[in-house]
Amino acid sequence: MQKHQLSEQDGHIVSYSVHGNPEGPTIISFHGGPGSKSKPYHAKRYDLEKYQVVLFDQRGCGESTPLSELEHNTTDDLLNDAERIREALGVESWFVSGGSWGSTLSLLYAIKHPERTKGLLISAIFLADRDSVDWSFGKGGASVIMPDVWERRMSFFEKFGIKVETQNEDILKALNNADLETQKEITAGVFDWEGNLFTPQNPISYNNPEDLTAKEIASAKLFIYYEKNNEFIANNFILDNIEKVADIPTVIVHGRYDILCPMNKAKALADKLTNCKFYIATSSGHKMTPEGETIQYMAYDRFLFDNCK
Repeated sequence: MQKHQLSEQDGHIVSYSVHGNPEGPTIISFHGGPGSKSKPYHAKRYDLEKYQVVLFDQRGCGESTPLSELEHNTTDDLLNDAERIREALGVESWFVSGGSWGSTLSLLYAIKHPERTKGLLISAIFLADRDSVDWSFGKGGASVIMPDVWERRMSFFEKFGIKVETQNEDILKALNNADLETQKEITAGVFDWEGNLFTPQNPISYNNPEDLTAKEIASAKLFIYYEKNNEFIANNFILDNIEKVADIPTVIVHGRYDILCPMNKAKALADKLTNCKFYIATSSGHKMTPEGETIQYMAYDRFLFDNCK
């Protein structure tokens, strides 16, 4: 693995790493979030003896600096950073990959740069449309499946004067006006909801605010900031522009029991792509089970074999 940094732009320094075979086809992987970071297992999804895999920490995340900086931090900035990495590596075109928010960015990158995109390897599909967000964070969606967790979320909202209808504005304001201990408590409240939607296999659990770090507060802040701004994406933008990438080879893996991002959106996407393989991870939620990880690895490996001839 080699670590690199892009030159400063708009006050941000973006960290990225290169893994695997420098002579092989290149894959860029967008991490999830918003507000998360790249992780070594994102590269290990691929045969690193065959492929070169590029990971990067999005603005304000992970090892990119400044941590949690919101200025000049938009979805388009993240896509432009990916292009700057491609140019820095001298790669003409590459495969584009990501799960959850990473799938959103992968699709947006391909729509913006179809000529640079050899293929899409995406999972846990999130289209960043208002219906999907309302399902995950509004009344009457995932809250119906997880009423006990939702009830705790409503108690958290009540304590900090947060309304469901204006939750992102209210949470961001509360975070910005709080001392460190209160920021940790708010961050725990943010994580407790989404974190319990990742998989139906694990028992419900809640964060201990005292265990949370500055990086986790930054992650929550970035997540809420992007949610507040509708991920800087027009409603239904991806499906409305999908004809631009309909012929790009694509493989999709989605968990049948994904509570956070239900499978109907993944199927709607797959149905609009003319060169797509769609695999259902039968035991998985938003997070893949070991069986789901095997399905994903095999699907991706076969896809790359077929498209690297």
